[in-house]
Amino acid sequence: MSAVIDDDGATGEAGVAHPSASEQRARRKRLKQERHQRIASMVRGRPELGPDTVHFDIANACNTRCTTCWHHSPFLAPEHRPSGAWKRQRLAFSDYARILDEVASLGGLAHVILSGMGDPTLNPELVAMVRHAHGHGLSVTIITNLLRADLDALLASPGELDLLTSICGVTPKSWQDFHAHPRPDGWQVLTKQLEQLRAVGFRPKHVQVINNANAHELVEMVEFAAEYPVKRVNFKLASLARGTEAVALSAHEKQHLRDELVPAAMAAAERLGVDTDLSAFARQIHPDGHATSPIAEVGCFMGYVYCRVTVEQELLYCCNTQVSIGQLGPDVSASELWRGSRYASIRSTLRRGAYFKGCTQCGKFKQNVKWHERLSELLEPGVMRSLYGGPPA
Repeated sequence: MSAVIDDDGATGEAGVAHPSASEQRARRKRLKQERHQRIASMVRGRPELGPDTVHFDIANACNTRCTTCWHHSPFLAPEHRPSGAWKRQRLAFSDYARILDEVASLGGLAHVILSGMGDPTLNPELVAMVRHAHGHGLSVTIITNLLRADLDALLASPGELDLLTSICGVTPKSWQDFHAHPRPDGWQVLTKQLEQLRAVGFRPKHVQVINNANAHELVEMVEFAAEYPVKRVNFKLASLARGTEAVALSAHEKQHLRDELVPAAMAAAERLGVDTDLSAFARQIHPDGHATSPIAEVGCFMGYVYCRVTVEQELLYCCNTQVSIGQLGPDVSASELWRGSRYASIRSTLRRGAYFKGCTQCGKFKQNVKWHERLSELLEPGVMRSLYGGPPA
């Protein structure tokens, strides 16, 4: 499962403790100051703050077998199927708390993402992890299929919370075809959870990963988001590899998606008042191959704003599991790695526009688009070009 978030403000939803007006103003002021400081450090090429967002994978196990998943898909080639021992691994609360505290000490941290190579709700310490992050005054996003989420406990935690919910199909058939759920009641469980959120006024975010099982439902996905009110619907063209190419869209299907279904879905979203990222999604649709991200047109800024920690406590540069910074542990802190030579080398490499093979399927593409747009408004063209090796805008 792979998804991202880039929110700065409070959720304003039921079940979440609301900071006072003065606290909200102070937080907005601090975040603005830190953003300016972060941008200045990007120009200099040396981070003065820690990441804005730290992403923890806290469980490798999953209760679905999504057809696009690089870890649990039934289409995985035999050499890419993980072992049972790997699937049983979870991040312990004590390790999570130690690493989070270290990252927070760097300054600038605002958001925590909790997900997994599987589903984070399969870690029994999830609620404690949410509460620990809230204790730091951080917003929390949980990326989940929602089936096993203890909503009462999660919504009771006193802080800002987003649920980034994997939907990926809005009929029982398309949902089952995508998730390959081993039980017959999966769709009913999901809709019951969504009904509970709707009843208390909490608006999650829907994630719709698109493959050949659900692309035809693009308009219906927007309508579904109106039926079960959302903060936003995030659309993502499936990143396919390791055998999951079996569920790819054909070139003709991609053309139909881009030329007809996306405009129709955008019209439905405007009519129904549903917030989506369809305009950015359209940029990910290429008729040929499995590339989903024209990263060279945008640049990568994740080395100054984001890091990811696996269940095994490996620090990753981004969502690409092949771009490792190093192994965290009692004797190796997040601070040491964040400021170390390995991180600096990768920042410099990407700054020149030299990307890794997996960057053409960048899971942080939309966040990079936002940073590109933000920086382009603030920086001179020559300075902007120096940040990513491409044309200024």
